[in-house]
Amino acid sequence: MPEFNYRGRDNRGQLVTGVRKAYDEVELAERLMAENITPVDIELVTMSREQLIKKKFLARFDHVPGDELQMFCRQMYTLSKSGIPIILGVQRLAESSKNKYFTEILAALIKKLNEGQTLASALVLYPKVFSPLFINIVRVGENTGRLEEAFLQLSRYLQLEEETKKRVKAALRYPIIVVVATVIALLVINAFVIPTFTQLFSRFKGELPLMTKILIASSNFFTGYWPILLIVSVGGVIGLRMYIKTEKGRFNWDKWLLKIPLVGWIIHRIMLARFARLFSLILESGISAFEGLDMVASSLGNVYLEDKVNQISKSVARGVSIAKAAAQTEMFSALIIQILTVGEETGQLEGMLLDVAEFYEREVEYDISRLSDVLEPILMVIMAALVLVLALGVFLPMWDMIKMTR
Repeated sequence: MPEFNYRGRDNRGQLVTGVRKAYDEVELAERLMAENITPVDIELVTMSREQLIKKKFLARFDHVPGDELQMFCRQMYTLSKSGIPIILGVQRLAESSKNKYFTEILAALIKKLNEGQTLASALVLYPKVFSPLFINIVRVGENTGRLEEAFLQLSRYLQLEEETKKRVKAALRYPIIVVVATVIALLVINAFVIPTFTQLFSRFKGELPLMTKILIASSNFFTGYWPILLIVSVGGVIGLRMYIKTEKGRFNWDKWLLKIPLVGWIIHRIMLARFARLFSLILESGISAFEGLDMVASSLGNVYLEDKVNQISKSVARGVSIAKAAAQTEMFSALIIQILTVGEETGQLEGMLLDVAEFYEREVEYDISRLSDVLEPILMVIMAALVLVLALGVFLPMWDMIKMTR
């Protein structure tokens, strides 16, 4: 939000100056008038290059958490159901929100609503917070007079999304901790432990065991070329991030994510559950299947699967049934395709899609609960192998040295 220098006169005619944030000069003038300050001059603050860089950096922290957005939908549902006007409802939420960035957004929404805009058209101004799917469901709710139902549906969907994210994070927490601890241990061993033993083994006249030679070579390489390793590692990460930002890179990255051993299939099913629940939500809101598929595609968060859903949308536009179009993409299992077919034939596609979503969500929940059980023995074997190599490399020459002293 830009800053403005302002000068004005209060009720007693005294000069008042200051700096405030506002979306434009008109909004700031209205706020000053409401405080009985007559604006004399309002000027946009010009920022230096350093200030612009700092502003862009801080803008990265402007984020509305999913649980905050979910709570917004739940509260809007309650307020709308109680018959409270939208403007008053948003104003109450702005007063109670603890997220400063979201409070600013709600204040801007109030301004647009006071100007006569609809809530959906006001939400369009903040695409990073409100997805096209979110906005369209709110728009349909406003047009049909069922805004409270729209917010209830969005609240339930966002709640399920947050619960799934928390389960995935909880399942991956232990493996990540073990991997990080292992990497740190290897760095410490190569940088400090092995060099100490290397000085001791240099006095050994005999032939060193193979394991010891490997450990010494590894340590020498690490200590001698660590700046190069650091530069290569950082450069690799930066290069990968730049590649992912390209259209082809993002497509290949999202496709690869679905093929990661142990985790890829879980991610795939999470995306399929999201597709089914979103599509059901859209159809229940009264949006056509053709429009809904485009909205779902842009809301999946995976470019590879987005392309698959766009293929379904193109097939549906040509008159192909949804079930047949979905089968052509090979996204779903034969059982799910059969369920979709029955849903289309009986006119109960929304309900069947919910069944599909719940089916995949149960599968995801089971897989996540089993993930730690599967990863734990693998990690234990890897750590045991590292300890074995270290032990053999260190103690074998020490035993030989003891034998020679006898």
